[in-house]
Amino acid sequence: MVKYDEWRTGKTMDLLRILALNNGRPVRLTSVTEKLWPGVSPDRARASLRTAGSQIRRATGVNCIVRQSGGVVLQGAWVDAILFLDDARLVHAAARAARHGRVLDLTQAAERLYRGDFHAHHDESPWVRAERDHLAQSRRAMLCDAADSAITLGRHRDALALAETAAGIDRTSEAAHRALMRAHAGLGEVGSALRAFEACRAHLAEELGADPSPQTRALHLSLLRGESA
Repeated sequence: MVKYDEWRTGKTMDLLRILALNNGRPVRLTSVTEKLWPGVSPDRARASLRTAGSQIRRATGVNCIVRQSGGVVLQGAWVDAILFLDDARLVHAAARAARHGRVLDLTQAAERLYRGDFHAHHDESPWVRAERDHLAQSRRAMLCDAADSAITLGRHRDALALAETAAGIDRTSEAAHRALMRAHAGLGEVGSALRAFEACRAHLAEELGADPSPQTRALHLSLLRGESA
């Protein structure tokens, strides 16, 4: 394990993060320098990049940063975020194929990889926010797929936990709130299902100035009528 002070600078750690998130694909030098050293002259930025790359090699003891195809690439790395995204894509494919048991198994494996939201040294940089949002929204979509599969299998308690986590990631996610409504209804908790709809409507109005979609309203109406969700 590399100790924190062995990286020397936060920019060195952020360089490693950028390369790791590209999963062994070369990243153009200008793309890296624009993210990490904006407003710095090209010569100075490239010098800083060389220094940071050398420090990563020194700290890890491995020649893992190499030039390739006009860019720079991280080789031989195990990256939990990349494996998580791969699992999330497999979940979506399994959901489309109605392989509900596999959806839940893959989601469980992916959740073990997700140790928290993505952060970096310069945590509010545009590239950091974009990566954080991408990972979080991929997780939300995966959890919604898993909640729907759990409902189909009659595992309403599991569906409720999955949907609650998804709604916590994005309060305006109608898919998450619909899963919440259906899970509560499956447990016989119609009042809680109706409250989930009201929460969804409030969040949409507050954050987006929008109303629930026809699909969400139709589910709400079916619950009011006492019909099966």
